[in-house]
Amino acid sequence: MRMKEILNKKSACKISNMLMSKLIWYKHYQPFCDEIIEEQEKPPYWIIKLSVVKFQPTAIEIVNKYIHSEPFIELDYEYMGNQYIACLYLKYISREISWASFLFSSGQYVDSYQSVKEHCEYFYGLLTKYEDSDFNTDVEHKQKREVYNKFSNEIDEINPIYKSFKEYYNKYLHRKDINTD
Repeated sequence: MRMKEILNKKSACKISNMLMSKLIWYKHYQPFCDEIIEEQEKPPYWIIKLSVVKFQPTAIEIVNKYIHSEPFIELDYEYMGNQYIACLYLKYISREISWASFLFSSGQYVDSYQSVKEHCEYFYGLLTKYEDSDFNTDVEHKQKREVYNKFSNEIDEINPIYKSFKEYYNKYLHRKDINTD
């Protein structure tokens, strides 16, 4: 996926979810922003602001301010909520969080957000079954497939963007000024 092609509000919603779920952080988005600034004669103002920010809440604020600026677009909050769950799922897949943490965080998010295709009881119920199985890997794999089937559209939509951001993350890690070799 060419990341420069996602500089619209719909894609900014995905970036916002990735930031809010902590799927990405400044080591992912700063090289992305730097590349945009380097390549475009007039880069978007929100990209310029985002390029110098490390504090996650400020980054979220910058992206969300852009999303909610003129010209306004109609937002599908349920779909955005589902994308947030997809971001958490990708954190689990990349081993940043455990399955129990995924289920608990998803339940917590849905409990406060309530605009997602599954209710909080769904995630908390899966968590209870997982805990009651003494964290059995067979139960985990079965539940993982079930959740993937329910959120596959959102996961498959976020994943290529996340993979691109991971490439930017690797660029960040291999900058000469950071390497101590």
